[in-house]
Amino acid sequence: MPKGRYKILFQRSAYKEYQSLPKAVRLRVDQALEILSIDPLSEVLRFKKIRGKENHYRIRVGDYRIIYSPQTATLIVRVIRIGHRKDVYRHF
Repeated sequence: MPKGRYKILFQRSAYKEYQSLPKAVRLRVDQALEILSIDPLSEVLRFKKIRGKENHYRIRVGDYRIIYSPQTATLIVRVIRIGHRKDVYRHF
């Protein structure tokens, strides 16, 4: 595991999705993002690789999903989408 914390960067659309989440869900997403900043490939998150994408993963937060791409060389985690499981994979 690399030393230091990862910086969480949102795509503009993902940040808008984050802001529109219900408050209770947003608190749980914040907890998941905290773990992501420590280690984006932590087994605690039970992440799964997204098929067909080079370096994209998803984690579950209840009925919501966070799709992200870790960049280990620069210690950055780019959050690509946050949304309900029924439509988070559309337009991705």
